[in-house]
Amino acid sequence: MLSPLENWLVGRYMRIQAAIRQKKLYIAVTHTLGSLLPFVVIGSLLQAVSRSVFMANGFFYNIYHFADWWPGARSVGTVMNSLSDITINFSMFIAAFLFAKYLARLYQLNDGIVGWVALLAAMILQVNFLTGLNRLNIAGSLSNNGGGVHNLFIGLLVGLMATQGYRFFSWVAGHWQHRAITWEEETFVTRGLHAIFPAGMVLAASVGLSFLIGLSGQDGFAGLVLYAIALPRWAFSHAIVTIMAITLWNNILNVVGLSGPLSPFSQLTVDSQQSTDNLSAALKAGSLSNIPHPVTFHTIYDVYGSMGGNGMMLVLVVAIIFLSRQPDRRRVAWWSLFPTLMNFNDIGLVGFPVLFNPIYIVPYLLAPLVSMFVGWTAIRLGWTPPVVYSTFNTAPGFLTAFLGTNGSWAALVTSVVAFAAGLLVYIPFIHIDNLVWLQTLAGTLPAQQREEAKLSGQEVLPARARAAVKKTESY
Repeated sequence: MLSPLENWLVGRYMRIQAAIRQKKLYIAVTHTLGSLLPFVVIGSLLQAVSRSVFMANGFFYNIYHFADWWPGARSVGTVMNSLSDITINFSMFIAAFLFAKYLARLYQLNDGIVGWVALLAAMILQVNFLTGLNRLNIAGSLSNNGGGVHNLFIGLLVGLMATQGYRFFSWVAGHWQHRAITWEEETFVTRGLHAIFPAGMVLAASVGLSFLIGLSGQDGFAGLVLYAIALPRWAFSHAIVTIMAITLWNNILNVVGLSGPLSPFSQLTVDSQQSTDNLSAALKAGSLSNIPHPVTFHTIYDVYGSMGGNGMMLVLVVAIIFLSRQPDRRRVAWWSLFPTLMNFNDIGLVGFPVLFNPIYIVPYLLAPLVSMFVGWTAIRLGWTPPVVYSTFNTAPGFLTAFLGTNGSWAALVTSVVAFAAGLLVYIPFIHIDNLVWLQTLAGTLPAQQREEAKLSGQEVLPARARAAVKKTESY
């Protein structure tokens, strides 16, 4: 039985879902995320294992001391980490290809050619031609800065621009033809010939834009976007209001596919002067009772606001495993459980998905704030000591407070309460997600189903004298 609040939210979200699922962009985004999922799962598992088991600062590495009895442990970790970089850090380029491909299908363009044009455009925009010319090696100046899952928005944006540019230049090229090509005359070769002009113009425009980006001094298009949304260092004052505001901004960027200023693997919060002062005071006094800065980004956000990565992803994974009625959601949750325990939340962002999902946006933003408020309250009231000592980046989020206080049980209890508070935020939205799924199964969203049929590649053009060619067929 749903509460009145849940019933109200269900009505609102059903209207939102019914509206956005008819949009071509949203349909293409969801299919892009689905096609990207296997690469993200493989990359995240490799990343979680390599950094937690085989790296010197890994959680399990320091517990079981693999290097002492396995001489090749570090080498295995290096190889696995490199393989994870190939899959995870190239997500932006893959997303550009897939998004353009699905949009091309919906616009009845040649999806294969448009997808490759978008991929090449994304790579061109990450090349610093000025640096490449100086080194006589343009290809060597390709930057993968910001190319991971947390910056998929940039790949989607490039895919959209490439598709729309291809459509426009195809329309221009169509006005040059003295006579329209009939179905009897069309072949795969003629399709390729007709794509030369629009593809060439899109790539030429990408080169010009890349030159302009190089003049700005930024590291590719992704670097330019990240620079534009970056917060100045002075904005990171260690007050609870500022911590919550920046956390909210960080997670807003996350749900639209951009990386924010905070990350469980960033040294920005740990290496602050306040953290250094706290550690010095604790070492001198031999106690955590009178440290000078009990409230900092490290003691609040790192410890209580990022269990499982940004958005308290570990809480969402656990909630879906136990409460979701959707088999696909639960399978994704099980796949993401170990990486999320190690604070890698990429699978959840792409697989549930959290990205661009109106159902999960609100709890993704609220859960960290509620959990941080629990931790802040306990610290201010003196119920638990603040974290002072450095911990492993891949340590499970709910153990960070315990480890960072040298084994304080009060800190562990506070972490459990903060985890439970985040869980209470997510639970109503899991129920809403279940109801939306049931409505979709019942066929109440036929518009989306019709559009998805176009993306399946099975819809063919009307019958003609010769064998039909699927309108979505590509090279």
